[in-house]
Amino acid sequence: MRLLQRDNANNYTLTDDLRADDIPPYAILSHTWGADEVIYADVKTSSNDWQQKAGYEKIKFCADQAKRHGLQHFWVDSCCIDKSDAIELQTAINSMFRWYRGAKRCYVFLSDVSCPSTSGPPTSSQQPGVASWESVFRNSRWFTRGWTLQELIAPQIVEFYSKEGVFLGGKESLEAVIRNVTGIPARALRNTPLSNFTTSEREAWARNRETKYEEDMAYSLLGIFGVHMPLIYGEGRESAQRRLREEVQKSIKGAHYNDFSITFSLSGVPETPNFVARDGEVEEIRRMLHSDGSRHVVVLYGLGGIGKTQLAATYIKRYRDEYSAIFWLNIKDEASIQQSFARIATHILEQSADAGSLKGLNLQQDHDKIVQAVKAWLSLAGNTRWLIVYDNYDNPKLPGRKIDATVDIHQFLPMADQGSVVITTRVSEINIGHHIRIKKLESEQESLQILSKTSGRNGLQDDNDAKDLARKLDGLPLALATAGAYLKRVPISTRDYLRHYQESWARVTGALHLGSYADRTLNSTWQLSYAQVQAQNPLAAHLLRWWAYFNNEDIWFDLVRTRSEDGLVWMEQLSEELNFNEAMGVLHDYGLVEPTVMFQEPQGKGKLGEAEKMYLRALDGREKALGPDHTSTLDTVNNLGNLYKSKGKLGEAEKMYLRALDGREKALGPDHTSTLDTVNNLGNLYKSKGKLGEAEKMYLRALDGREKALGPDHTSTLDTVNNLGNLYKSKGKLGEAEKMYLRALDGREKALGPDHTSTLDTVNNLGNLYKSKGKLGEAEKMYLRALDGREKALGPDHTSTLDTVNNLGNLYKSKGKLGEAEKMYLRALDGREKALGPDHTSTLDTVNNLGNLYKSKGKLGEAEKMYLRALDGREKALGPDHTSTLDTVNNLGNLYKTINTLSNLGSLRSEQNRMSEARQYYQRAHGGLEKVLGPSHPAVQSARETLELTNVALEAETFSKDDQHLANPTQPNLSKTRR
Repeated sequence: MRLLQRDNANNYTLTDDLRADDIPPYAILSHTWGADEVIYADVKTSSNDWQQKAGYEKIKFCADQAKRHGLQHFWVDSCCIDKSDAIELQTAINSMFRWYRGAKRCYVFLSDVSCPSTSGPPTSSQQPGVASWESVFRNSRWFTRGWTLQELIAPQIVEFYSKEGVFLGGKESLEAVIRNVTGIPARALRNTPLSNFTTSEREAWARNRETKYEEDMAYSLLGIFGVHMPLIYGEGRESAQRRLREEVQKSIKGAHYNDFSITFSLSGVPETPNFVARDGEVEEIRRMLHSDGSRHVVVLYGLGGIGKTQLAATYIKRYRDEYSAIFWLNIKDEASIQQSFARIATHILEQSADAGSLKGLNLQQDHDKIVQAVKAWLSLAGNTRWLIVYDNYDNPKLPGRKIDATVDIHQFLPMADQGSVVITTRVSEINIGHHIRIKKLESEQESLQILSKTSGRNGLQDDNDAKDLARKLDGLPLALATAGAYLKRVPISTRDYLRHYQESWARVTGALHLGSYADRTLNSTWQLSYAQVQAQNPLAAHLLRWWAYFNNEDIWFDLVRTRSEDGLVWMEQLSEELNFNEAMGVLHDYGLVEPTVMFQEPQGKGKLGEAEKMYLRALDGREKALGPDHTSTLDTVNNLGNLYKSKGKLGEAEKMYLRALDGREKALGPDHTSTLDTVNNLGNLYKSKGKLGEAEKMYLRALDGREKALGPDHTSTLDTVNNLGNLYKSKGKLGEAEKMYLRALDGREKALGPDHTSTLDTVNNLGNLYKSKGKLGEAEKMYLRALDGREKALGPDHTSTLDTVNNLGNLYKSKGKLGEAEKMYLRALDGREKALGPDHTSTLDTVNNLGNLYKSKGKLGEAEKMYLRALDGREKALGPDHTSTLDTVNNLGNLYKTINTLSNLGSLRSEQNRMSEARQYYQRAHGGLEKVLGPSHPAVQSARETLELTNVALEAETFSKDDQHLANPTQPNLSKTRR
């Protein structure tokens, strides 16, 4: 790869042909070719006559933009490739996508879009009004060319400029227009890996584009498909495209895919006419199964009738072209498995040249031999691109499970580490693969779509009775399909159906046939699960039946905790917490219950509000029945403290914790483990409030007490060790913090395992620490480990997962990867706003981080909006003197100082001098930090130095203005004082 550079004398030179590992940062130009382009031979001459060519304006434009962005090198296809050298041309075309992807910035020069500079300044920090040029932009020739497709998709940052050099917007800000013009989905424009898109999807992006040479319609897509092939100009478009398709198939299915290719058959695959696409789950399956051919397993688990089978069927139909063979097995019992393997054997014998040991077998009798022979065929070298779905694995053989006729799936998996496997099951205990929990439909519109499709009735989206019915059926696909089937069969209104539903739904739906659901009616589906639960844990079955009287409301241990002499035997047994937890675990394994805020970290404002109602109700009842100082009452008080802290209500949380601490010390003693729990909680609270000294006292008391009562390696002790690590990091004691984190990590890995959420908490914390110490490579490893583990254990939208996403944003910003940082911050912000609300302190942390990012990217207006939002929210939630509030105050000072500097340099138009505003914020930050941290803290000293430098700068400006006034006495003197 050769790069252009320009010296101060306006002389252009080309570098030598650079190795891939020795390429400096560079910009790249995207354009459409004209009649008088600058070519390689022009630039190689010693004469500058070529600068009179029409194409030189694009070269100069690219050089100017690169310089503006601090880049010394740039690349232009017209003159950086020696096209007279066939080998070099072939290498360049096969490398083009990678070169565009590797550029720091891609400048799109639109020679047919005019936007005079009066419409907006030629800077990427501002965007002119779109209306004046949008229609011309939409019709630009650039969108019709074959080569520009990869130039749009490959780079991280793509900026569009008019022929006058005026900045029109970036790939992000113009995304809606670009999607509308090109039909390319937003995910592709946002640099989602192209392997996440099917071959047909990527081919569709190139439709209606054209190239000068017909073969280039295929060659221009090499990077889009991630393949390489020799160029044969003159072979024609059809031949080039055929060779391209062959290379794509090899890359997707393997070089030997033709030897093992089996035509996709719908035999045994359930129909999905009423399935509502779960795009998020489909993409997660796609992401987890996409590999180099090594074995990948996805387990889809959830309640019967929730849509697991339909999801698997939808996935294979969408991505069928990417597998050499797809097989569907029913694994509910031995007979079904044998029938499935016999069907697979028939397909292999009919279509595969290498059927191996399957030849000569009796497909009606040799059941065990057929299974072994099919497994052997799937394990053949090179046969790596098959997909098998093991459907209905609802009766697995698991340790400790005493149920007849269980199935061991390991006996039916191929031996070789290759291929892709999807398993559908009601049971979450299957200890293989990546688990994806299939939940009920969250969207009312999706529920209405199922009702509409299964009933054949249009307009249900506007039917209030249909909406009531959808809410009643609570997002369960099978229940919705059952209701829709009845509405199709019986000509009654949805209002009448609701009435029948209230009276006896089982009677109404008992005789229905549900097509793709086969015999899995609601009754048979849930009866099967109940029978298995009853066989495994009778207490769980009792609990489930009892729970039916609560009308789908939450239950928690405290409801069954109180014992009575005349109570039921099973209720008495459930009042033992271990029995209760075991019963709930079994119900959860079968997808019949979901952990909520009572059992795990709260998710979402709505659930936080419901949890608060429950706790207040329990507190009121316990105070009346047991008294305000009873240990059970104090348990609820402590839980309310935890809840208020999660909601960011730190003052209310402190009241609860102090009440719980006082009561527990009196009732249980100062060293009881419950007392120490509250002490530890107070440490967390004081740290959140910025009271680091008080937090340390609490943590040290909790640590000392827990080590004595529970031992140094107990998980509760390690919790406090981890908390002390957080505290020492906040105080700048990084060495002590690292000792705590490493102790906590070692203990948690031994006690809980490397993938436990508590272990991952410490991994995430170590990432924060290493980032603070400047060990960015080690920090990234920790963050990626934490992110992968949390996504698997908690899901992509859990608040802990989003914490790591936010941390990765911080890391990428530190590494200068601003595009990747912005993606992380936007994901974290969107998730936190949904889960915690727009004013939660964690949400505001990400808002503040986005402010920092936009400032680094030169988007000063957007940075100011973020900082002001963060400041307003933090002042309300944490108070004006909290260290986080003061952090944003200091950031605003830095921003206004930057705006002032750019204004003085003429780089940014500003209505007023912002240095005085900067000083106000610096003064506030310094004063506040000094109160909280003390005058000797490094952060305070840094703030003091910044303030002093700002005062000096302001004084210099004052002298400058006075000097200008003396030189031009007609101007008013704006200076009030002068020494």
